[in-house]
Amino acid sequence: MHNIQTVQTNMKFPIITTAVMSLCALAATAQAELKIASVNVTELYAKFYKRFDTENSLQKQLADIKADVKPREEKLLKLQEDIKKIRAQYDSSLSDSAIANLREKNNTKMNEIKAADQELKDFVQRRSVAFRELRNREMRLLMEEVMGAIKSSAEERGLDIIVDNGAISPRQEIGIATPVFPHIKQSFDITPEVLAKLNAGAPEGFDPDAELKRLYGSGAPAAEPAAEPAK
Repeated sequence: MHNIQTVQTNMKFPIITTAVMSLCALAATAQAELKIASVNVTELYAKFYKRFDTENSLQKQLADIKADVKPREEKLLKLQEDIKKIRAQYDSSLSDSAIANLREKNNTKMNEIKAADQELKDFVQRRSVAFRELRNREMRLLMEEVMGAIKSSAEERGLDIIVDNGAISPRQEIGIATPVFPHIKQSFDITPEVLAKLNAGAPEGFDPDAELKRLYGSGAPAAEPAAEPAK
């Protein structure tokens, strides 16, 4: 009975972890039948040469968006400066007609400011949505190629299973993420082989580590996508 209670308590772990543990148990009891290897999917994506071409294109898209935003921001700033000048003209010694004229100018300028501000917000929103959809579409296409290379290596080697040795599982109960596979033999790792397959068409002299450093700097995450336009 004590053992049953222990198993029930462990059922609190995420479903993905339970499935993984079942897979590991199956592998342990059928080592002679199953051929297993591992790859680091994050590393494969991060160092895929086409990824850098995509990233450069996305960065250009961002630069174009910023260039289009700038005149709209400048227009809004000018209107704000104009209304400051109008309000600076108020003086108690002015005639009623002069004050009424300034109020009319102030109201007109305020309406222009509201319209310009809304135009800027709508523009940024539209371009942000379009950019996000483009980025996600490009990333999906790249990941499809990564998965294709993994499957190709599996078929060439006659492998039954390839696991992601870089996969992590969130642990909400302790507030951290832990490896899905706490230990995988290094000899199972075929990441370099799959990466070589992915980068077979790369330009001569292509160095993924140098490209990562150029793109992000030494301390930036390797697989970080291009940022969205500021809202």
